Amino acid sequence: MKVFLVVSLLLLSISIFALNKPIALLLNDGDYLNTTSLIEKALKDLKVDYKLYRTFLGEFPEKGSYSGIILSGGSDMSAFFNNDGSAKETVKLITESNVPVLGICMGHQLIGKIYGASLIYLEERGWIEVKELKDNVLFTGLPEVFNVWENHMYTLNKVPEDFELLAIGESGSIQVIKHREKPIYGVQFHPEKGDNKKFNHGFMVLLNFITLVEYYDSKSY
Repeated sequence: MKVFLVVSLLLLSISIFALNKPIALLLNDGDYLNTTSLIEKALKDLKVDYKLYRTFLGEFPEKGSYSGIILSGGSDMSAFFNNDGSAKETVKLITESNVPVLGICMGHQLIGKIYGASLIYLEERGWIEVKELKDNVLFTGLPEVFNVWENHMYTLNKVPEDFELLAIGESGSIQVIKHREKPIYGVQFHPEKGDNKKFNHGFMVLLNFITLVEYYDSKSY
């Protein structure tokens, strides 16, 4: 499968991802109610078929209508958790998913919280270096230590139950996690962001995830 991913990346500039169903982009940031978010822009630039769901307006996809799920960053988890901290039915989109899932920043924290982790204060802004701890298809084509863009005030206090730690940050922060049995991933950084001062390896993580979605999607038909 790794060879498949590498070949897909090489062909990316001249081909469009062949998905039978769109990726469900769950937008968790109300600041983008009337503007295009950076993760949307990235998917459009890559010509990826996706459908937007604004969770802060109560929009969610129907089960089975998507080839993968991306949980965006943001600051409000109320679409998934009640005020008392109990989970809503909407978390089943993640826990009962059989398609690849990628949580970005708050989306990563959301996955962690669903599976028993808590949040602790740890602010990281701008570029940091992340170190790969365990080989994974998300890291195809990346060096062992790679650059990513951070923009958060909190991080997970531990690796969630049923997950494994794939990469850590300079401060020891939990940067990349994966469910042990399902293709559910979380990345604390923003793969869609950068400032052109450094090579954004995080964008390659996004490419690898979309290629993984395409691989799973092709197996289902």
